[in-house]
Amino acid sequence: MKARVLLLWAAVSVAGCSSDTQASGGAIAGGGQAAATAGSSGAASTAGTSSGSGGAASSAGFSGSGGAAGTATAGGSSVGGAGGAGGAAGGNSLTVGMQADPGTTGDGTFPQPPPYDLPPESKSLLGGALKGTVTGPFLHTQTGDYTGWDKWKFTYYVYVPAQYQAGHAAALMVFNDGYLYVGISSLTDSRFNAPTVIDNLIEEGSMPVTIAVFIFPGTNDGHQVGGGDAGRSTQYDTPNDQYGKFLRDEFLPANILNKYDIVSDADGWAIAGHSSGGIASIIAGWYHPDRWHKVLTASPSFPNKGGKFPAEFLTVPTAKPLRIYHLSGTKDLNGFKAANDKAAEDFAQLGYHYRYRPGEDAHYPPYAAMADFPEAMRWLWRGYKAGQ
Repeated sequence: MKARVLLLWAAVSVAGCSSDTQASGGAIAGGGQAAATAGSSGAASTAGTSSGSGGAASSAGFSGSGGAAGTATAGGSSVGGAGGAGGAAGGNSLTVGMQADPGTTGDGTFPQPPPYDLPPESKSLLGGALKGTVTGPFLHTQTGDYTGWDKWKFTYYVYVPAQYQAGHAAALMVFNDGYLYVGISSLTDSRFNAPTVIDNLIEEGSMPVTIAVFIFPGTNDGHQVGGGDAGRSTQYDTPNDQYGKFLRDEFLPANILNKYDIVSDADGWAIAGHSSGGIASIIAGWYHPDRWHKVLTASPSFPNKGGKFPAEFLTVPTAKPLRIYHLSGTKDLNGFKAANDKAAEDFAQLGYHYRYRPGEDAHYPPYAAMADFPEAMRWLWRGYKAGQ
């Protein structure tokens, strides 16, 4: 068992929107854990753990709050010296999870004809599933400098399953265009209802205990939902390492990793999104496979920004350690299905674990993606157990 950084925990159920990284927000669904208010001093860490409380994130791992980040090691961990005394923000245990060989069941291209009905897992709790907690909205103000970015503000919500316990590391899943997935009817007509689906899949054993983060694209005021803002395309469609770097080095350490116990291994980190949020997920995994091995997308916008992807996949002769789900339909936007067809061919040629669902749906609302979402999540998380 790896060394842990212990946290002192405080429950949070304050209504309203917090500013920046404060741990306050309205509780939308009952039960669950909340933000840490104090941390402890850190000790030197080994592979699979972080340095003690404090400091900046290393290039492939994270420290807590108070000490210096260590040198990155294999597996996305850091090795650091002793950390200082914990302050307002807690540390993070960064325990390594376990990925069993998922085999090739479900890999490949599987057509998805209509109808595209909402599945029962997204409608209600099934089989005694426990209801997790969604809190927010919270607001994060950009602090780092990224190419083409303009000090944006990011609204986000956090889901914590009822089974989560401090001191037991959970898996992590980031949803881009989070308003599509968080299941709040006032935000969108999309009905992925990810918190309910995750509740059900944890109960049936198809997913590990998983903290989910629903982050909106950054805007000047942080409150815009949906497209129409040039910043969304800059963040999501640009084929470089910037958005993944923002999540890895700034947003997650400031808002999630300092409050919850999260596994350190990239097999336990997933990223998801629709359209531009989908290609952002693929790009983040491509440039940061030290952090994300699991990628779930719907109609990813391969044609945007000159179509560098999927051609980029073939520039690396062997598969990166990524597990990728994607879909597109005959009524998708111009060029989207052809690009997704080509991506599936490339994944097959390179030997990726991939699952592609070509169908007949339009781009939005993403009915086909919503219909297949629970099955997609089962395939994505197959064989993974979070750290203890």
